[in-house]
Amino acid sequence: MTGSSSQIKSLSIIHLALIAGQVFFAAVCIALTGKTEIILNPEGDIFFILVPAVAVFGLIGSNMIFKKLLDQAKQKTTDDEKISAYRSALIVRYALMEAPSLLGIVAYFLQGNLFYLFISGFIILFFMTARPTKEKTEMDLNIRLNG
Repeated sequence: MTGSSSQIKSLSIIHLALIAGQVFFAAVCIALTGKTEIILNPEGDIFFILVPAVAVFGLIGSNMIFKKLLDQAKQKTTDDEKISAYRSALIVRYALMEAPSLLGIVAYFLQGNLFYLFISGFIILFFMTARPTKEKTEMDLNIRLNG
C-alpha cells in the first residue's frame, strides 16, 4: 500500500491542530475574561444545562457514530478505500467532540463560569485519547500498513 504512513501522519497532524485550536481559543478566552469563579447554582443561565447535555451527547454520539462508520470502513474491498473511510469516520468523530468543547469555551467567555471550561477541558483530554496511530488504525481496520 502506498502512502499509508503519510495518511496516518496527516490524520495525526489534523488531530493535533484541532486540539491546539481548542486550547488556544480557551487561552484567549481566559485572558480576555480573567474570571476564576465556579458557579454551581447560576440562576437563569441556559448554558448550565446546555453545555453538560451537549457534552454528554457529543461524546456518546461521537463514539456511536464512529463505530458505525468504522464497521462500514471494514467492509471496503481495498486497504486504500478502508483508510479513506476511516479518515472520514475520524473527522466526524472529531467534529462531534470538538463542537461541545467549543460551546463550553464560549459559555465560559460569555458567563465567566469556570464550570464550563472544566467541561471543555475534560472533552479535550478525551479528545487526546482519540489520536490516530498506525497501531490503532491497523487494529481498527484489521489491516497491515506499510511503513
